[in-house]
Amino acid sequence: MNPGDRSVPNRVSASETAPDRAAVTGELARLGASNCFRKAERCLRLLRHLTNLTLDGRSGELKEYSLGVTVLDRPEDYDPRTDPVVRLEARRLRLKLAEYYQDEGLDDPVIIELPKGGYVPEFRWRSMPEATAGPTPLLPTRRMLPIWLGIAVVLIAISLAGWFRFRRNSAGLPVRASIAVLGFQDLSSQPESAWISAAVSELMNIDLSAEQRLRTLPLENVARMRTELSLTPQAAYPVLLMQRVHANLGSDYVVAGSYLQRRPGIHLDVMLFDARSGQQVAAIGDESAEDALPELVRRCAGRIRAQLGVRLPVGGQQSFQASAMEPYAKGMEHLRQGDALSARTYLEKAVASAPSNALCHSGLAAAWSALGLDIRAGQEAKLALDASADLSRVEQLEIEGRYRNMAHDWPRAIQVYQALFTLLPDDLEYGLLLGSAQTRGGQGQEALKTVQALRSLPAPLGDDPRVDMAEAQAAGAVSDFARTQKAAQSAAEKAKSRGAQLQYAKARLLEAGAMQNLGMAGFQEMRAEARGICAELGDRACVAAAYRIEANQLVGMGDLRGARRLYQSVLDTANEIGNSLEQLNALNGLAYAAELQGDLPAAERYERSALTVASEIGPQKRYPVCLELGNVLAQSGRLAEARSFIEQALQGSRQSGDRESAGLSQAAEARTLALEGKSAGAIAEYNQAVAVLREVNEPFELSETLLDLGDTQLDQGDLAAARKSFEDSRTAARSLPTGMGQPEIELAWARLSFAEDHFAAAASQARLALTAFTSSGREGHRYEAAAVLSRALIRTGRADEAAAVLAQFQSPDVKKFPTQSVVQFEIARCIVLAHDGRRGDAMRVMNATVALAASRAIPKLERDAREAKSALQRNVY
Repeated sequence: MNPGDRSVPNRVSASETAPDRAAVTGELARLGASNCFRKAERCLRLLRHLTNLTLDGRSGELKEYSLGVTVLDRPEDYDPRTDPVVRLEARRLRLKLAEYYQDEGLDDPVIIELPKGGYVPEFRWRSMPEATAGPTPLLPTRRMLPIWLGIAVVLIAISLAGWFRFRRNSAGLPVRASIAVLGFQDLSSQPESAWISAAVSELMNIDLSAEQRLRTLPLENVARMRTELSLTPQAAYPVLLMQRVHANLGSDYVVAGSYLQRRPGIHLDVMLFDARSGQQVAAIGDESAEDALPELVRRCAGRIRAQLGVRLPVGGQQSFQASAMEPYAKGMEHLRQGDALSARTYLEKAVASAPSNALCHSGLAAAWSALGLDIRAGQEAKLALDASADLSRVEQLEIEGRYRNMAHDWPRAIQVYQALFTLLPDDLEYGLLLGSAQTRGGQGQEALKTVQALRSLPAPLGDDPRVDMAEAQAAGAVSDFARTQKAAQSAAEKAKSRGAQLQYAKARLLEAGAMQNLGMAGFQEMRAEARGICAELGDRACVAAAYRIEANQLVGMGDLRGARRLYQSVLDTANEIGNSLEQLNALNGLAYAAELQGDLPAAERYERSALTVASEIGPQKRYPVCLELGNVLAQSGRLAEARSFIEQALQGSRQSGDRESAGLSQAAEARTLALEGKSAGAIAEYNQAVAVLREVNEPFELSETLLDLGDTQLDQGDLAAARKSFEDSRTAARSLPTGMGQPEIELAWARLSFAEDHFAAAASQARLALTAFTSSGREGHRYEAAAVLSRALIRTGRADEAAAVLAQFQSPDVKKFPTQSVVQFEIARCIVLAHDGRRGDAMRVMNATVALAASRAIPKLERDAREAKSALQRNVY
């Protein structure tokens, strides 16, 4: 018997062990009352119909046509050959039953199952019901003796197998042998046959992983390793190189080989190596017609499995149509090489050739996802899920996990990956996917617990650098940047020791970001090193990400021109590789930098381009862009249009459960209310936004919103409330990197000091703000700071100094700058002109300022301008 085989004890006949009608009816009631089936009315209706007819002895009536008409409301002319509704609903019912018995139904005494390939349910006890208590226990009868002996033999075999596994694995966890398919050398040297290497690798990986008796490494890992080690497919590899492969991948065995295409057939040679020693274990040769490639690979994979003591699979594998094999293989090869644009083209051809193939749909979904197009990725992943009914339960869960990930259905994605990791606890890939879903789903602390479970896996699994990367990302999600830095550093060290250069570079990028947040020196050099490695290895997406991160840093340092140059480089690269997500990131960065520079028309152009890209990606990316575009339009004075986009942002964030974006959208609504002169409504909205931002622990956004709240309170004359808001803002900003948000805080305190007649303090605070805004190139804010500073200097009797401050500025461009900055600066200029005796010039400028505010229909600014004009007329400065 092969080590992978399991003996099955003789079963007692169904007539002796099957639950009676009352027990099945009770179980059906429990299913109907469960959360799992509460929103699956059609599934429950189908289950009840199938169960009742089976209990009535009428299972022969359970045909696809009759079920479609009787249960699923199809018309009399319903044709099952063109409408697969019954099969799809039956598949959905099987998934629902499996989901129920893995969660709510864990303790149910009866289990109802719907076997594949039919519509007749089966009923069984979870365990044999106990006999009624009596004075003496029942002894096995002569007829039952072989059964008990069989069970005893199986229990002994299981115990012995467990003991031997424990001896092999000191950690006590049974770990399957791992195997990696490295690719196959093309001996025909014909360009048109190059795709066969990828096709054989895909098919070999599928066949070796059947029934999960071997732990096959994802071909994505192999593609990364081949890039890092500059490895091309060969029939065999030197021992030292094989050991480098083992260090990089951590696999026990590797498969390599070669093929020769000789029309109309293919000869395939497959080699099995022990990766730890580099020694060859087996050599297999076989050939077939080209259109029988899947069968050829299946035979060779079967002989490898036999060599490793693993039995052949009994079925449930995905089959490929010959016409789909070549485009599928080419598409997956391009995808793993980072060329998602070309991959999409090939995979679309594969789907067209095999529309019912789950793997073709799943590959195309991955290509759309790599391009950042979430909506299309989700649609394709759903088609993959719908086509997976004939696959094994593990393969179905894998496909569903990808679908839930792409659909951002984090609760269900977490459930799916938890189920996979529970079923196969030695599979690092499932544990990493679980941790990623938890991190992205806002469960950072749970992700850290998953990381601890991964660390407990036996070496080399628990020592994989990706475990440290998972910890770093989860720690970053809960703003523990010190832990992020430490974990990313550990990941980089482990990756370097394995020769995993791409993993090393990505770990360094993550570590550099954490160091920047912590104010640690050396992050710039680290980021440059990582970018250089990515460029050397040809990973353009990694290079673009590195440039984007560097551009973000330049924004923080105040080098807005430099940031815009880098963002443009990111956009150019993203356009070339067709990565919509990176396009969106670059456009958002360009818009933000332009906004800080006071170039609102450019910011609006970038945001509108970003909105087009985000709409293609999906609603999760669209509503944040609506919010930013609304803010830009509000600063331009187009309040009605701004409010429309802000309302879309608020609705989208609430629908997706994004509390942070909902809070920011409320803050944006409050700003429009304040500009409309509706201070009371604005303050109420600000308070709601502050409560949300405190709850989600976003210190930067909280600090900014508190400043806006304080400004509105100041505008109402409530100086005490404004002081409290500004103090709270300063407290929130203390957890931010040094200098972040400080100029805005200084300018807010300058306005408060001015309102309290503390003009010297106001001048000092405004000067600090002006210096910071000038050094960072933030022109719009610079004009506002200059306005407060000049007015404070006038009130302290330093009119010449005030005039000198404003002399450094040109008249603000009303088409580019925020309207509020223009109005406040022009009011200050009029006061300086009037104080210098140039009242005619002052009144002319003031009239133009009132007209500007009125033309923009911004009541608050129009009121400010009119009040300033009245003060000038009364010689009150």
